Amino acid sequence: MLDAVPDSLDLRCRAARLLLPRSAVFCGLTAARLYGVPVPEHDTLHVALAPVLGTRPRIRGVQPHAHAHWRPAELRFLNGLLVPRPEPLFAELAGLLSRIELIIAGDHLTRSWTTPVAIGAWLAAARGCKGLPAARAALPHLEPETYSPMETRLRMLLVDGGLPRPLANAHVLDETGQRIAQPDLYYPQARLTIDYDGAHHDRDPRQVRQDRDTMRLLALNGYLALRYDARMVLGFPREIVAEVRNALAERSREGCR
Repeated sequence: MLDAVPDSLDLRCRAARLLLPRSAVFCGLTAARLYGVPVPEHDTLHVALAPVLGTRPRIRGVQPHAHAHWRPAELRFLNGLLVPRPEPLFAELAGLLSRIELIIAGDHLTRSWTTPVAIGAWLAAARGCKGLPAARAALPHLEPETYSPMETRLRMLLVDGGLPRPLANAHVLDETGQRIAQPDLYYPQARLTIDYDGAHHDRDPRQVRQDRDTMRLLALNGYLALRYDARMVLGFPREIVAEVRNALAERSREGCR
């Protein structure tokens, strides 16, 4: 049956739901993708089922899991599909994703669906969840003002490299209070901005002009602007950390404020 449905996650979930108990909960990576979280794509639908007598339904493309005993308040309908709320989902993802993937997921969830405070409150009260230690360790690193996975990776390679945590997507103002930039990452005292340079920055002529104008305004106002593309972020993290560390030290000696 699922093969006849267009290859859309939402539609495949709706098709599967017709054959599942009403209490079935789309969980794990499937729930994450329904929330729009950037997690590794997969074809299998993950569904939590309450323990009942008899066998679990066998549906092609659906992986059943034992129900996690969520309380009703920990579940919600998302476009008509029953899923965990963002807070327990974050803990569940902690048992499925790498540390950086989990922080990327948490950045998305706290930007669009919940807050770090709400996740922290849920984690503090939770018991027995496999992913709790990893979720609690990742919580302090979540940043709701991050807009892309590569921004998260860039921020975390700086933090993991021992540098202070930069501000995320904060406004940079000139002496008159006019906004001149909104960099991905920002060290105000050093007047240092850092951006992830995505592929669209080179392909869109308007974006190229806007980036050029922003760089000029930053330079005119005494800021140093650094930009890194995917090749650098993924392939040369130590070099990025060294460059940013040197820039912070040099501009500190120069008395940037």
